[in-house]
Amino acid sequence: MHFAFAITEYFPIGGAQRDFIAVATAMAKRGHKISVITTAWQGEQDPSWQYFILDHNEKTNHGQLQALSNYVLELKTKNGFDAVIGFTKMTGLDIYFAADNCFRATKYKGLNKLLPRYRTYANIESSLFANQNLNVFYLTEIQQRQYQSCFKLDDAKSVILPVCVDDSFRYDKQAWLTARTWRQSQLSDNNRIALLFVAADFKTKGLDRIIDAFSLLDKEQQARFSLWIVGTGKSSQYQKKLDQMVNIEYHFFGGQSELRQFYLAADYLVHPARKEAAGMVLAEAMAARLPLCVTDCCGYAFLAKDDPESVLLKQDDVISQLATFLKNTVTKSAVPDRGNGSEQVLNVSRAEFCADKIEAWVNE
Repeated sequence: MHFAFAITEYFPIGGAQRDFIAVATAMAKRGHKISVITTAWQGEQDPSWQYFILDHNEKTNHGQLQALSNYVLELKTKNGFDAVIGFTKMTGLDIYFAADNCFRATKYKGLNKLLPRYRTYANIESSLFANQNLNVFYLTEIQQRQYQSCFKLDDAKSVILPVCVDDSFRYDKQAWLTARTWRQSQLSDNNRIALLFVAADFKTKGLDRIIDAFSLLDKEQQARFSLWIVGTGKSSQYQKKLDQMVNIEYHFFGGQSELRQFYLAADYLVHPARKEAAGMVLAEAMAARLPLCVTDCCGYAFLAKDDPESVLLKQDDVISQLATFLKNTVTKSAVPDRGNGSEQVLNVSRAEFCADKIEAWVNE
């Protein structure tokens, strides 16, 4: 069969992008023909896949999404795909991987309804879910309820994905020892507490919140921390603020395709996100038994409840709570080598799970 996979743009380290490439690869390994529909592609391209990269002049994100949505409809008419699977909301999808929360339920309120970009996002979402034959992958039950509150949906045409990560992220004593050796090369002082922050979008995932929380600590407390920042976000404004706190050690590692070493070497994953439909980094960290400090708005935040070393932050007054967490961590007699992890994180392939379901839906 011929499947088209659509996403606004592809870059190797984004959460939705990682799911996108994993599912497409799983389908290709089963012998299916793969086409990709996007506006931009970073990284290697599979020579056996067909790429439709939209050349557009849109200056705004919502204009770009509308253009891509129109492009999907055009290509679908011309190419006779067996199904179009989208990892971004677009008109014309047959299967939607809900990488984002429901826009109408969370953003389309009050005066926002008057803004062109909000109307565009809301209209695309409505046109997507107007398709009575649409099949949907949801990341969490909460997310599913959000969409059900706004649209009439058939439960038989949707599935909630299990929380699962690749086996390579699992805690292993020998891999942990190797990572701890690498850790020493990254710290000026072995007594420092290593906080890991992983995100493609620094602002949305709360890097500024971490820095603001650091500013509430005294110099001696600040000197206990090393902040490891992994991702391709713009770093200059954050670096400038961190430089003003001379006692804090920090490293911008840029985008990293291999994260296991970071999970095993760090003491905590700090993820004070403003929004997060699920958060694969949370599941991966739990698989590595790395404790979390995470806002409760994240879809996978419930995993933190399984680990006594992990901390849930309420969305109200996040910075103050985060500063308290940092102060409490400093006063511990010893930072634990590992947390307990979570048994809710399954050792199965999410991509294979999706591939099975896609084939079943298309063959119905």
